[in-house]
Amino acid sequence: MKKLFHLSTTPKQLRMFEGDWEEIKQFVGKNQMDGIELGLTLDYDIEQIPKEIIEGVHLSFYPMWVDFWRQDEEKLSQLFATKEERNAYYQGDSPECLVTSYRKQYERAKALGAKYMVFHVSHVLPEDSFTWEFTYSDKEVMIATLELINSAFPKEENGPLLLFENLWWPGLNYKDSELTKWFIEQVEYPNKGYLVDISHLILNNKEIGTEQEAYFYIKQIIKSLGETKQWIKAVHLNKTLPKRYMQRDHGYLLKKYREIKDSKQKLTLLKKHIQALDGHIPFDHPIAKKIVALINPEYCVYETAPKSRYELAYFIKKQNEAMK
Repeated sequence: MKKLFHLSTTPKQLRMFEGDWEEIKQFVGKNQMDGIELGLTLDYDIEQIPKEIIEGVHLSFYPMWVDFWRQDEEKLSQLFATKEERNAYYQGDSPECLVTSYRKQYERAKALGAKYMVFHVSHVLPEDSFTWEFTYSDKEVMIATLELINSAFPKEENGPLLLFENLWWPGLNYKDSELTKWFIEQVEYPNKGYLVDISHLILNNKEIGTEQEAYFYIKQIIKSLGETKQWIKAVHLNKTLPKRYMQRDHGYLLKKYREIKDSKQKLTLLKKHIQALDGHIPFDHPIAKKIVALINPEYCVYETAPKSRYELAYFIKKQNEAMK
């Protein structure tokens, strides 16, 4: 099993290393990691990235995209004030722009020599994240995803592994083993599989308040998958224990969100809410090793949210200790 950490080409993350890839390369070795899963922004020049440390590439994710894919003008008009705002969000005015984007990302992943790519199978509206009441079912989101994936990725070419990641919103969440089996079988791209994000899996169950409870829940889910478990090739390792936060009054937050008129302030509140659920903190409890062993992946990615390279090194150290 290869141990990786997640790093994005956003300015905020690259500033931790002064944008110096030689520094990043040395950091990989110094912290006993095998490489990087790269969050690759579309406009970043890949020529400066040392290919030897790149194992995976995380593809872009639009949290609310199914209405755009279906061109549901009524729903889209409720989400965006103007068509210009909508087109800026999706970087185009028709569903074909999403296909074009993922084709470009696929070519860039290949050019970097990535062994795998990560794709979120999910759809959620901002207000739904407070209410947990959703407009689409898991299968409806999966059907839309299959339309997009089977349009964007070649059916014949055996490129990098295309790994589908779970979220706790409609789409892939591993709660329904038959649906999970059905989805992967419908993907026409041949080199395919699943990735399990540990925190996202825990968030299926709002009652989890301890690491032991997380372990037993994950064990139950993995067992229920049966033979479909063989498709799981990677894990995002991080931790959340949602019980305490989920006991709070989110109706108050939703009311506050609706009352805010400034779009930046709305986004700040939404991000704070999502971070409280999915904070990307290190899984620093020894039971992390047992959780990863349940899945037995080829790649274990330390996906945390550090504020500096020193905090990143600390988070890696904590998870390395838990995995001993």
